[in-house]
Amino acid sequence: MALVRPFRGIRYNPEFVKDYSQVMCPPYDVISPTEQDAYYRLNKHNYIRIELTKELPGDSEHDNKYGLASNTLENWLEEGILLPESKPAIYIHEHYFTLEDYRYCRRSIIAAVRLEEWSKMIVRPHEGTLFKARSDREALLRSTKANTSPVFVMYEDQDKAVKQLLSSLTKSRPQLNSDGYDDEHHHLWIITEPDSIDALSGLFNQKPLYIADGHHRYESALKYKREQEAILGNNATGDEPFNYLMMEMVDFQDPGLVNLPPHRLVRGVSRNTINSLMPKLEYLFDITEVHLDHPEAWIDIEAMMSKSQNTCLALFGLGGDRIHIIEVKDHQKLNQMMPAFHSDLYNKLDVSIIDHVILEGLLGLTDMTDLSRIAFNHNIREIIDLVKNREYQLAIILRPMSPEVIKEVADANQRMPRKSTYFHPKLPSGLVLNRLF
Repeated sequence: MALVRPFRGIRYNPEFVKDYSQVMCPPYDVISPTEQDAYYRLNKHNYIRIELTKELPGDSEHDNKYGLASNTLENWLEEGILLPESKPAIYIHEHYFTLEDYRYCRRSIIAAVRLEEWSKMIVRPHEGTLFKARSDREALLRSTKANTSPVFVMYEDQDKAVKQLLSSLTKSRPQLNSDGYDDEHHHLWIITEPDSIDALSGLFNQKPLYIADGHHRYESALKYKREQEAILGNNATGDEPFNYLMMEMVDFQDPGLVNLPPHRLVRGVSRNTINSLMPKLEYLFDITEVHLDHPEAWIDIEAMMSKSQNTCLALFGLGGDRIHIIEVKDHQKLNQMMPAFHSDLYNKLDVSIIDHVILEGLLGLTDMTDLSRIAFNHNIREIIDLVKNREYQLAIILRPMSPEVIKEVADANQRMPRKSTYFHPKLPSGLVLNRLF
């Protein structure tokens, strides 16, 4: 189903850059202004200058950060800081990282994949997008005419054919072996041999792809493709570079595929609303209290939440040093508070109940994009501390969502609420980029 092919990637010239930890950066959507400044200071050739260029006071519609990013790309190509691959290639990327004292390796494939309309169900989304983020990526794409960072997608490999081929192709020494930021490490194999490329591409002929991260980039690329087709009219062949998008593809069962729950933090709610929340919760949920001063409190909380076969959430901030674990009593009551156009599958998701029932219905927070009142964080200890320190009033703790549930939602042509998943770590920007001409 998915049409996968090689491309002439553009990478940092090893004569200029030997340590990728100096030049790579995270993708645009997780970089704070403080981090942006830090990456600017780190190295004059750090990829932040393309991925997330600073806005300047004199920026205008025609002279702005997107044009500056394009100029930087052109200058680095002319200076030889960046070099295009001599031959079309498919890349195999091993991404090593540490989480809670455990070392992981996530193995993925970087390739150009044909853009398809959502209706074809060849590439399947699981989350909606926001206009502002789409507009930003569209502007960068139009200016640079490049995929500056890959869309992260998942695939099924039930017969392990892809895994076996990747193991064979990575027996040699990787062409790139470098540290990254945040104590990460990267291996990159550059596959240019035609038979190997054909074998790897052929394994995806019957596979749909599921977007893990990068919905905004995919929709921006689709819009750009339509614009370019309209310009070319009858001269469009359907095989122009803008018909393809750089993607990084990972097996659903890869042991390094880590999806962390994006917990919710709430502030700016009236004290009366917070005080009246518990009786409303008791009407809809069975509630269990766990005192955090108990020596095995977190073990108990994790066990209760993971074992529950029902919708199960946890809240902190409703009184004392206690976590309140809540489980749905009756989904029929909750369904009355859900948007009418969603399926039973959607209505039973933990994240759907948090967003529609608790945040919108009980707390009156109808704008989920209002970051002054709602924040997202995947570290439980941090969100507890933020409530204890009174930076937020309430923390709502989610369970991690399995790849199987994500696949089920996408197969049903449904979209989860925004910020339903957080695949960790984010793919680095600056490893490879794809020029669209």
